[in-house]
Amino acid sequence: MTRWKQAALGALTLTAASAAFASPAMADDELPFTFNGGVTFLNDYRLRGASLSDTKPVIQGSVEAGVPIAENVSAFAGVWASSLDKDAGAGAMETDLYAGLQGTISGVKVRARYLRLVFHDAENIDFDQYEVGVSGPVGPVTLGAGVIHDEYHFTGHSTYTYTSATLPIDNTGFAVKGLVGYEDGTRWNDKVNWQLGVSYARGHFLIGADYIDTNKFSAASNGDNRAGATVVGYIGARF
Repeated sequence: MTRWKQAALGALTLTAASAAFASPAMADDELPFTFNGGVTFLNDYRLRGASLSDTKPVIQGSVEAGVPIAENVSAFAGVWASSLDKDAGAGAMETDLYAGLQGTISGVKVRARYLRLVFHDAENIDFDQYEVGVSGPVGPVTLGAGVIHDEYHFTGHSTYTYTSATLPIDNTGFAVKGLVGYEDGTRWNDKVNWQLGVSYARGHFLIGADYIDTNKFSAASNGDNRAGATVVGYIGARF
């Protein structure tokens, strides 16, 4: 990774980590916008069940700002970044720039966003992504579903659909979550991924682990299946 890319990721990480533990200059209700983000360390970066870091550890960070534009509706924009591994074929770093709208209708959250995914040190694999998702409570469980469409610019496209469920354990900070997704298109054909995990959040602190698997084989640099069964652990801070 070149020095400026290391500096960019380092700056994003430092900003997120510093803000997570710093006291705000004014109360949230005095601000015309919301601001959040965080930094997370993971032993692998899995996208829809397949590793983009060649099954190696990564650091990820994000910052996002939102502004209300109507009752129960807000606009948002942000930057998300992750270190990668060149052996995985996607360069040394990924940066996602995104913006969208979100709101609540009869207790159901609706979110739509556009992303531009940029893979540094890799040629001709940047692409655009369009996502629509909904989530809402059903008893003690929050259920979600969504559709993501990728456009690869003259090299094809893919569509990914998913359903998710999250069950918080009252007054403990723990939550159990699961997800099943299906992807079909240029880069993956009839791929199913699933995961089941547990997380713990308290204040700015977050830790968890997910069991992840797919029905596909794709070789990592050491010959292992980068889309095979694994446990991804993570620890991070958020604000």
